Amino acid sequence: MELLLYVPLFLLGVYLVVQATERFVEGLLGSAVLSGVSAFALGVVFGGFDPENLAAGIAGGVNDLPGVALGTVLGSSVFLLTIALGVAGVLVPLRVEVPRSHIFLTLASPVPLLLLSLDNELSRWDGLVLLVLFFPAMGYILAASRGQHRAYLHKDEVDEVVKEREKRPRWFFPALMVGGLAVIAGAAQLVGWTAHGIVDEVGISDTVFGMVFVAAAVSFEEIARETVPAYRGHPEISIGNILGTVLFFVLFNIGIIAMIAPLAVDDIVLTFYWPFLMGTLAVVSVFLLRKSIGRPEGAILLAIYPLYLALAVLLD
Repeated sequence: MELLLYVPLFLLGVYLVVQATERFVEGLLGSAVLSGVSAFALGVVFGGFDPENLAAGIAGGVNDLPGVALGTVLGSSVFLLTIALGVAGVLVPLRVEVPRSHIFLTLASPVPLLLLSLDNELSRWDGLVLLVLFFPAMGYILAASRGQHRAYLHKDEVDEVVKEREKRPRWFFPALMVGGLAVIAGAAQLVGWTAHGIVDEVGISDTVFGMVFVAAAVSFEEIARETVPAYRGHPEISIGNILGTVLFFVLFNIGIIAMIAPLAVDDIVLTFYWPFLMGTLAVVSVFLLRKSIGRPEGAILLAIYPLYLALAVLLD
């Protein structure tokens, strides 16, 4: 009986995420023109922030479920890089040139998490270090993108924003962007809650549950957040969201979580989950350096996730 309730609510949450993403993209493009910062950089900063993921991670930490907390970081990143980006690549091939420095910065971002976890613990001081590292990384991306607000925009889009600015107050586009992000966060909570209810009867360890099921549940809306901007002709927003989300997860989110509730780190996290994330991130980085994630690349990413699932269950 509960399944009959969960499934339609899950589909409703997905629909709301898609509609809110449309509004978010519209507001982001307008804000890019008005602020002088590229749509890619705004995608990194605003698209990367994932409040429902952070909330799930904090809940795992304070309830003494470190596997769940770490799953919202490592497992969600793997889901994002394989399923979300893979679906987008297959449906709407992404062809965009991303600054090489941004790619390498994202590729290196999980390394501090590993180094601080080698003692099988993430203390409050470790969390503070990760949080401190996050801000210069984001600051660099924003600073490097100043004056490039038209780099990815079509002329007609710039003209449309200019016309809209004459009819609407300056806060309209930023408010539309933030409002869309707020609806995405609320709808994603619905998606996560219903997905959790659907898989709640599965009897597995909290590490596998966190790394696989919770990670997928709280990141499911990322499929729409990658596909919708690309479909509208702005793959740079999709890629900015990918890179920004990884930076947020492995520095900001886990830093906040560890500062609130220090985490024990199982050996399996160090020997399997972290290396798998790094390998996946390396594959995506190669694709981005080649300036294309088309259908073949998307299919490769989609094929990686079943391997991740199989190994996670096998090693549990």
